[in-house]
Amino acid sequence: MSPNKILHLYSNHKWTGPADHALNLVALLKQRSDIEPLFACGHRRGVENHLYHKALQRRLDPVKGLWLQKHLSWQILPDVVRLRQIVARRQIDLIHSHQDNDTFTGVLAGFGPRMIRTCYDGEPFALNIRQKYFYRRTAKIMTASHRLQTHLRAIFPDKDIEQIDIPVDLDLFQPLKKNSRLLAEFGLKVDRPIGGIVARVQKHRNFEILLNAIEQVVNRTPDFQFLIVGRGTHINSVAREPVKRQGLGKHVIFTGYRKEDYRDVLNLFDYKIFLVPGSDGSCRAVREALACAKPVIAARRGILPELIKDGQTGILIDENPADLARAMITMITDKDFRQSCSQAARQYAETVLDPDRYMEKVVACYGSLRKQE
Repeated sequence: MSPNKILHLYSNHKWTGPADHALNLVALLKQRSDIEPLFACGHRRGVENHLYHKALQRRLDPVKGLWLQKHLSWQILPDVVRLRQIVARRQIDLIHSHQDNDTFTGVLAGFGPRMIRTCYDGEPFALNIRQKYFYRRTAKIMTASHRLQTHLRAIFPDKDIEQIDIPVDLDLFQPLKKNSRLLAEFGLKVDRPIGGIVARVQKHRNFEILLNAIEQVVNRTPDFQFLIVGRGTHINSVAREPVKRQGLGKHVIFTGYRKEDYRDVLNLFDYKIFLVPGSDGSCRAVREALACAKPVIAARRGILPELIKDGQTGILIDENPADLARAMITMITDKDFRQSCSQAARQYAETVLDPDRYMEKVVACYGSLRKQE
């Protein structure tokens, strides 16, 4: 029996948002004998295609010939024609879409009854006319969050909508001993709990709340140290200048963007803070932290209340400096609580965020759709 051919569509050429999740799924499916996954991403003339190169690095052979732009444009018309040709020529069984415009393209091409869409948004959102059109005609929807699943079921009561837990590489992201080289590089004290945040330093990421909370913590624990991992075009005005102005220079360390040693930097943390989800509504950075056994202090936003079990794998807070400061002080001073959260975080990752568990659920979704044909 020949394997089922599943074409994954991702309408963007940039390495951003949930692109990593889509590629990870294709790579997982490639290990199976009963599935033959294919992948197609967007491209623009004269612009470097980061997502295409990432696919090549994972030994995938992306399907060419589609524009797959992130935003609606005239290029969707030739994509509709070319997608029909590709499906016929390659004898594609099902299409798995990961973004709005690729879902719209597949539906316009007539493949709605053979389409699955994964929604990575963490919270409900108002659907526009285009979204209502293609969601109504897509055979099956998978959501990263329970809240979005409930929201879409209320709008489309007859639609097959499942919640699915986006996984993390448990071999890559695991608890490791603090790296002595990095401790020396950042001037960190190994006998003191170290907090940190990983995020693009942008105006909407609530850094003013974080820094005001840190100021309160410093008044209680003068040897407090905290890492800001990331970069951003407004990092000076959003973070560096306020740190200097508030006299926090000895307590806040900017590591910059880390790539090769990111996992080791993450394992310097004794707890992590996450306040505002970015372009990936499923919050990959939080999942990676949990896999590394890092308790997470998180705001009650998006998918975060689903990922963080309050008082078990971390602490959920209201978005104000006082509440954040209290949570940080708890993590710093209550070693037993911190260690309990650490163990529970890794256990949660191993059970709920396991890639094999995820893959089996996706394959079951494919099977249920094939039976309906």
